[in-house]
Amino acid sequence: SYLAARKWTIYEKQVKSKIDSPAHAGDFFVDILQAIKVKDLMHLVKKVSLISQDMPFLDFKEFFSKTKQHYFPVMDKDERLVGIFSSTDIREVIFSQEIEHLVVMQDIAISDIIVATPSEDLNSVLRKFTIKNIDSLPVVKDDDHGILVGMLNRREVISFYNEQIQKIKNKAEKYS
Repeated sequence: SYLAARKWTIYEKQVKSKIDSPAHAGDFFVDILQAIKVKDLMHLVKKVSLISQDMPFLDFKEFFSKTKQHYFPVMDKDERLVGIFSSTDIREVIFSQEIEHLVVMQDIAISDIIVATPSEDLNSVLRKFTIKNIDSLPVVKDDDHGILVGMLNRREVISFYNEQIQKIKNKAEKYS
């Protein structure tokens, strides 16, 4: 009876549970990613400084010298999201003194904005981060993509996901 009660196997590569099995990893991880919604991550959605579309680049340059922010949502006069740009996007203008006094932030902003919504799953969000190779996504309201809720950072999403996986592994080990 001792041998029957022991948790052992004749297979030396046998893993503790299905979650630890590389053969089942793809199915399992996609299921987790689809189960977690952006609304479950709202504590990670950060408020950021907003940039007016009419802000002269010279004013932004002054602001930029004092911030650690990397992505800048651009808002219209009604405070609706109309664009976004990153610190990388402004590189050309920052070193071009001939045009910096002619440019407003709307000229730099990308108007085809990739966004996340609270009802969207993590699988979709991580795909957006990866396909476009971006580190931060604007989170907008489900029913109005012009209303910015905040910004979601790729590293924080991945960290949250890893924490969830670890919790599930811990539960699986506890019951195995």
